[in-house]
Amino acid sequence: MKTIFTILLKSLLAGLAYVIALVLGGILVSAIGLRLPEAKDAVDKLVWSFAGGVIAGLSLGPIAARMPATRTRQLMVWVSVIFLNLASVAVEGYFFAPAVIGDALPGLLMQQLLASLGLAWMVTVLFAPKETIATIPVTNRSGFSWIWRLLASALTYVSFYFVFGAINYILVTKPYYETHAGGLAVPPVTVTLTAEILRGVLIAFSVLPFILTIGSSRRRLAVQTGFILFAVGGLVPLTMQIGVLPLLLLAASAVEICFQNFSTGVLIARIL
Repeated sequence: MKTIFTILLKSLLAGLAYVIALVLGGILVSAIGLRLPEAKDAVDKLVWSFAGGVIAGLSLGPIAARMPATRTRQLMVWVSVIFLNLASVAVEGYFFAPAVIGDALPGLLMQQLLASLGLAWMVTVLFAPKETIATIPVTNRSGFSWIWRLLASALTYVSFYFVFGAINYILVTKPYYETHAGGLAVPPVTVTLTAEILRGVLIAFSVLPFILTIGSSRRRLAVQTGFILFAVGGLVPLTMQIGVLPLLLLAASAVEICFQNFSTGVLIARIL
């Protein structure tokens, strides 16, 4: 019970750090003249952003506590995981909710980078071992080997996206897209394919430093990677849509993302 309470307390602090960094990032972005998406019910958004930060802390903290890497390496790993996953969602949102994102994408990405730095730093400080002898696996591969593996990883996500996304669209989400709920739109197939390939590439790069650092068995690595992509790449950004999108749509999307992102993470870990 003491261990669970400690993890929860640290995760609450991580969520608080994320919100503070998010607010400060928004101020900085606005100060340099970049636009952010319109914030309706700003207090509610901050509350749900805090919840997202807590989820990230609960998900990444126990893994960070057992990862054999220096704190500098840990910070690099978690910034990559958090920011590139959130960036991939923002890029997708640019195509699927143009009325919401629009020309605010650069400002949103910068804000999320600063917020991700704050969250990753807190996860590292609170959870990572203070003294660690890094035992990072050495991977000797040619440039061509890395290229095809990264492309295959991106296409893995695209494949699962279309399979599980199509099932969810037919069963649940079609009416919401047709009525443009929450600013949603259905772009042409070519645009959708472009958006998801870009997102797949970002997702593959997001977990690459983690995969090259963790040193777990292949099976455990696959499960951990799938879990990270589901939690950080799925649940965290989904919490920020509470109050924007209907609850049924959010629930259906959570189930879709569970199958989609977890399966992607398992195969990406095997490929990379």
